Amino acid sequence: MIGARELIENLRTDCVHYLGNRPCWPHVEAGHRCTCIHFQLTKRCGVIIKLGAAGDVLRSTPLLRTLDPAKTGTKILWITHSPELLPADACEAVHPTAATMARIAQGTWDFCWNLDKDPEACAIAASTKATEYRGYTLRHGVPYPVDEAAWHKFATGIDNPYSRSNRQSYIEEIFDITGLPFSREEYWLRSTTPAARAKAAELLPKDSAIGLNIGAGRRWPSRIWPMAFWIELIKLLKARGLQPFLLGGPEEVEMSARLVAETGCLASGVQPLETFYAMIEGCQCIVSAVTMAMHLAIGARTPLVLLNNIFNRYEFELYGRGEIVEPPTPCDCYYSGVCRTGRRCINEISPVAVFDAVLRSRHPVEEAR
Repeated sequence: MIGARELIENLRTDCVHYLGNRPCWPHVEAGHRCTCIHFQLTKRCGVIIKLGAAGDVLRSTPLLRTLDPAKTGTKILWITHSPELLPADACEAVHPTAATMARIAQGTWDFCWNLDKDPEACAIAASTKATEYRGYTLRHGVPYPVDEAAWHKFATGIDNPYSRSNRQSYIEEIFDITGLPFSREEYWLRSTTPAARAKAAELLPKDSAIGLNIGAGRRWPSRIWPMAFWIELIKLLKARGLQPFLLGGPEEVEMSARLVAETGCLASGVQPLETFYAMIEGCQCIVSAVTMAMHLAIGARTPLVLLNNIFNRYEFELYGRGEIVEPPTPCDCYYSGVCRTGRRCINEISPVAVFDAVLRSRHPVEEAR
């Protein structure tokens, strides 16, 4: 049996995977001990700050693929309100607690990239000692770009006409901020566990599952598609031999129950995030508004039919999988959670248009994996 002294003598604290307060992921996943085949010498250390929203955290993960920590020796501390979303084999994700702030202040970092135009995030960046800064910091107590590269993304967040004219995706914008080239790197999410995949398989239809994410969040009533339209879409899908499957969270329980009663389709019920993600992985196509499910579908590489009305369509990177369906004429209430004109342009997206997009976008699961 290996002793404590021998263990300490073999411990590689200079590895990018070393955590110190708990086992590293190669040890947890495969039982490896120092020094193992996954050893990578730490060559630089950096802080990435992207607190939220959760979907924006997910669509910032392509940066991890370009940084490629395990191959380049880049050790990353990612500060976020959603650490459970980030891959443990690429970074250490932590909440912005007082302990985290003390830890950051303890040393000097090779880089600090703050991707959030948020006072809390900017304050963290401003207090971090780093050789290289990218993104946003504080100026006179309010968020402000660090350099010219951050100005475009900063402007889209404070000026609606400028934002409407933008033709870059969100991912292209953050790559520009960090100075990295974007080559259509994909999201990098945590892998689902066998248990989550098994639970998803129990819940999903056996084949031809089309996931319908029926919610849009209480903050955004302007992007909620009518109940009658979901009913019509479900009927169209069933008539084609496809299996509509309702996805949703606690806010969609009542709506889901009504749709099941009206159409007889299957529903997921409220499931843990990992099971929710595994169900999205198992579908042939996902229909969703701009929600967490949208980002999970992109991360799972499941084709997506995106219902969009109030956002700039160019900000979404679908990687060639699926379509964006919008009202025939642009929304009057750009980036507004409520309709200010009474037009309700989300109602101008017809069930037939969405159905046709599903037929063009879906793929057999066995071909996609």
